[in-house]
Amino acid sequence: MKILVVGAGSMGRHHVRVYSEMPEVERVLVVDPNPAAAEKFKDNPKVKFCASVAEALAEKPVAASIATPTPFHLETALPVINAGVPCLVEKPLCETVPDAKKLLDAARAKNVLVMPGHLERFNPAILALKKNAGLLGKLVYASTHRYGVPSFNRQLGDALVDLAVHDIDLLSFITNERPSLVSALERRLVEGQANDLCAALFEFDGFTAAVEANRVSPIKVRELTLVGTEGLARVDYTKQELSIYRLEVAPSYHEYKTFNELVTRAGQGSELKIFIQKDEPLKLELRHFLDCVAGKTKPLVTGEDGLYALASVQAAAKAAKSAKKEEIRL
Repeated sequence: MKILVVGAGSMGRHHVRVYSEMPEVERVLVVDPNPAAAEKFKDNPKVKFCASVAEALAEKPVAASIATPTPFHLETALPVINAGVPCLVEKPLCETVPDAKKLLDAARAKNVLVMPGHLERFNPAILALKKNAGLLGKLVYASTHRYGVPSFNRQLGDALVDLAVHDIDLLSFITNERPSLVSALERRLVEGQANDLCAALFEFDGFTAAVEANRVSPIKVRELTLVGTEGLARVDYTKQELSIYRLEVAPSYHEYKTFNELVTRAGQGSELKIFIQKDEPLKLELRHFLDCVAGKTKPLVTGEDGLYALASVQAAAKAAKSAKKEEIRL
């Protein structure tokens, strides 16, 4: 089995590593416009560096990962799709919604699988939360925090599109709903780069989510808090930990004689520490992708999912630019 990886940068090199560790993969074909990229894999006997996508496609790969910078996703994925090769396209699917639609239209025309690379869906803690979300009752609110250390990579997009897209996709995955309204703000703290800080408030049907992301934090934070009518869940993506806290109150408030009695009883919640079989999300994602290519299962994340996630964060970016400032007066 031969696998193509287009783009050998910060994310693509991990695709190369994971594929090359799979026993059934005999060759990983790598394409990157930077010749120095070949140096990263000179000691890996499974890796073959190709000068172009056309050269790599001549070797008949069975699947491909598109891990170029987002502005180049469409132009690098199209020749692979047109050659009939299934693609995993790193998030976000494309730089714009029209480009993403062109990519998906091409895939439909060729009947080729395109799976957006929304890695966090494969985080074992998120999969456990998805399975146990019913313990929280009706979901009403979520807050997410995705903070990263400063980056001087000028190819990174705005924090909304590059970072927050993970979390809005996860919220749709967990709730089985998609947001309809959004308000947001963005800030550029490092001159000459994309907006590196954002906060957005997404409104679903009866559910609201506050999503924060930035690249200016001194520490790396990846957290989600999910609130329901019967409990609360907390996820640490990095540690792959999930805790669920359930309220212990009687079905009817009228059973309590005083408000203090109600508060005392409600405060006696129980914590459920969910066991997590930890694993590298990228390994789970790429294994799932190849299983989809082989027809063994259906994609956990579809092209439409990737399109809606992109549309959501682009709507947030538009809201951030058009927001009006109101003067506060007494």
